[in-house]
Amino acid sequence: MSDSLINIGLVAAYVLLGLSALGVILFSIYQLIVNFKKAKGALIGIIALVAVFLVGYAMATSELYLDVAIPVSSETVSRIIGGGIHATFLFIGLAIIATVYTEVSKLFR
Repeated sequence: MSDSLINIGLVAAYVLLGLSALGVILFSIYQLIVNFKKAKGALIGIIALVAVFLVGYAMATSELYLDVAIPVSSETVSRIIGGGIHATFLFIGLAIIATVYTEVSKLFR
């Protein structure tokens, strides 16, 4: 096969991927507007995710690590990465707490 045919196929795949992602986003927004009562739980979940990330972002430092494999040259990027790591730790902790709570509550039923 020639390289131009492969390039055309890749471009077509990227365009279709972009169109499908756009369709998913637009359809989700449409369903959110039409069925707002049913979407309340999802919105609360999204708000909780954002809140946990903001807590992780607030806990992160803006220290730059220049002697690592991929150096981070911006304090903002460093805080976003640190916020993601802290949020991951918070979610792991919440998952452990939820698991322990569920198992303990099963004991008393």
